[in-house]
Amino acid sequence: MAFLNNTRNLQIKGRLYSGNVSETQEELEYALEVFNTIEINLREIEVVDIAGVFMLYLMLCKAKEKNKKIVFTGLDNPILHNALYIAGLHNAFHPAAAA
Repeated sequence: MAFLNNTRNLQIKGRLYSGNVSETQEELEYALEVFNTIEINLREIEVVDIAGVFMLYLMLCKAKEKNKKIVFTGLDNPILHNALYIAGLHNAFHPAAAA
């Protein structure tokens, strides 16, 4: 689940999976409408499935289309890192790629 912490910082905690990916995506899309740059903290993700990984990738693509920027933190989270690697998207989330 995503939580808007302050002006443009979001934190995703716990599970990011097919059961909550739609509501999380709605929160992220709202933040992208309001701000040109948002930061998404992924450090506290405990479970992520392929739906969660591809939703994050979709949001990255949408941000680029709108000339907006997403800064991901917590990419060193081993659970997330493994999921990104398995999906073949680990390079897409590298800080240089997200800029």
